[in-house]
Amino acid sequence: MNNFRAICIGIEEYLHYQPLRGAENSAQELYRYFFTEVNLRSHQLLLLTDTSPSPGKLSTYPNRNNILEWIDDTASNLEYCCFFFQGYGINYQGEDYLLPIDSNINTVLQTGIKVRSLFEKLQNSSQNLLIILDLQNPLKDGKLGQTTLKIAQKKGISLIFSCRSLYYQNLSLEKSPLITILTEAFRYYKHDLNLAKLDSYLRQKLNPSCQNNFPAIALPIIISRYKTRHQPLFPTPQKQLVKTQADHTPSFKIKKTSPHSPQKHPINTLILPKLPKTSFQPELHLNVPVVKTNIKPVVANTSSGSTPKTNNQTKKKLWIIQYLLWIGAILGTISILWWMSLKIRQHLNRINYQTTQENQQILDYGKIKLSTQQASRFNEAISYARHIKPHTPLYRKAQNNIKEWSKTILDIAQGRAILGDFQGAISAIKLIPQDNQKLYKLGQTRLKEWQKLSKQQEKNQVLIEAALSLIKPNQASSYQQAIRILKQIEKKEIGYNHAQKIIEELSNNIYQLAKTRAEKGQLTLAIKTINLVPNDSQIYPIAQETKINWHKGLTQ
Repeated sequence: MNNFRAICIGIEEYLHYQPLRGAENSAQELYRYFFTEVNLRSHQLLLLTDTSPSPGKLSTYPNRNNILEWIDDTASNLEYCCFFFQGYGINYQGEDYLLPIDSNINTVLQTGIKVRSLFEKLQNSSQNLLIILDLQNPLKDGKLGQTTLKIAQKKGISLIFSCRSLYYQNLSLEKSPLITILTEAFRYYKHDLNLAKLDSYLRQKLNPSCQNNFPAIALPIIISRYKTRHQPLFPTPQKQLVKTQADHTPSFKIKKTSPHSPQKHPINTLILPKLPKTSFQPELHLNVPVVKTNIKPVVANTSSGSTPKTNNQTKKKLWIIQYLLWIGAILGTISILWWMSLKIRQHLNRINYQTTQENQQILDYGKIKLSTQQASRFNEAISYARHIKPHTPLYRKAQNNIKEWSKTILDIAQGRAILGDFQGAISAIKLIPQDNQKLYKLGQTRLKEWQKLSKQQEKNQVLIEAALSLIKPNQASSYQQAIRILKQIEKKEIGYNHAQKIIEELSNNIYQLAKTRAEKGQLTLAIKTINLVPNDSQIYPIAQETKINWHKGLTQ
């Protein structure tokens, strides 16, 4: 799964068009699916929305420059790549364009992203490319999509294309119905999903009988080559390292160490289960056989009748016997040493086997904890792996696992931060151990950044809640007081976009209240009310035109 990249873009608060509700949640939903269920790491994922925090130096604010820079930064020779875009699109001079958040209909060539060049860049970086476009045409001319479908068919790109209806634009939905159905299909088929099955699933879910659940969304068009139509849409995920066995789960007793322990890295004490005793005993008994020889001592014949020739023969026999005895003793010693080394090797192998089994039990029990993407589970697995001592079997494997699991904790923390869950990110990043100092220092740097953002987020949330508490229905001055408080949140701060949405709603409420009073004939009161509409709100130009008409009504 390392050679997989997913790019999720969802734009709501356009600078020059009406907001597209649910686009941000749609991109976050798809990002969350790849992160939590496909188990992609944060560096394999990219989320660009109105409020997505940046994972690095490059901003994730979805304007034209940032989107193109991120796409250019995408690694080449990827095996799989998924690109999702929900926002406005337009056909201009026979070419389709995706419209970033800063795009302008009067300068499409300079502010839009041409679909043709975008497809070429993405196709050059990936062998298996899937593009999902969920678009709305602000011109409503019916031309959007024709060129995109032709390009995808010509280049052999797998494309899921949907264009919203006019009625759909007025719906207040939390996220795109298309993403709701797609993620449902992803979870249903998992790694067996292909475009043929997905096409069938969409037709089943979007038939007329289901329009109550997904109103006014046209059936998405799927473009693909015949060869790739039945190929897996996503790579097969790696099998889990450990399969939990209910009947053979080892029982461990964990004894917590005191928080005041002098250890540099407080860890849990692991009491291993008693292993079954083997027939081999640690004591080594060597029964060395004694070599017996039935050689009688040779007594020299000193009789006066012996001759020199007889003495020479006797000496020669004695020398041969001694030579044979030496050879036998050497061979016997070699045999004994070989037998002793064999027994020692067997003894060491048994000890090594027992240690290996114990260490493997530690690793296996730690891996059982990794069934979910929770940072605390990986931290527990690291604690177990630390019990494997140096110079014992599987020590190097345990150290590699500690390194990989530490990286996974960092990925989980960064994924939470990207989704705006800074408290969850802080809780996760604190679990990175100090075994890898480079990774630990990076985690500490991220921790300081997220702590600042978390405080800022909490502070602005308090301001938002305080502003909302001041609101009194049909009282324009309370709306104005709430707006003043919300404007204290600056543009670059967390919560700014949320505050701006509330300001626009309150400004619209003031305008509607003024219109209600004017309809009742209270023009003077209506003019005073409409003067409270902020001059930087979207409704302000309309409010000024309405006020001019009311002034004319007073003078007549």
